[in-house]
Amino acid sequence: MTLSARVVATPASRRELMQALVGWAEAARRAPGLLRAGVAEDVEVEACFELFAEWENEEELEAHLLSDTFGVLMGAAEVLGLSVRVSVARTADEYGLDVIKKRREARWAEAQRRREA
Repeated sequence: MTLSARVVATPASRRELMQALVGWAEAARRAPGLLRAGVAEDVEVEACFELFAEWENEEELEAHLLSDTFGVLMGAAEVLGLSVRVSVARTADEYGLDVIKKRREARWAEAQRRREA
């Protein structure tokens, strides 16, 4: 299970929001079932942050979503952010670079067949 969020803050609240996001990541990394977590700042959009966390299963993610750690983060994001978007995805529904490469190769091969026909 994957949790992701995008938070855009005012330039004046950038530092405070970044501190809240880093604090969340540090606390989340101690939670049971967390596989990985991180925070990144968008280099093209000022004061825009992305966070992600991958969990072993839905129950552990749900426990985190109901935790004080996540509640504090959401409170900070709502107070400091101009916009907040949060999403949860089942990791099994996702695919990696190997699948993308296979799909691109199949598309290229189909295009070649059409040109030769």
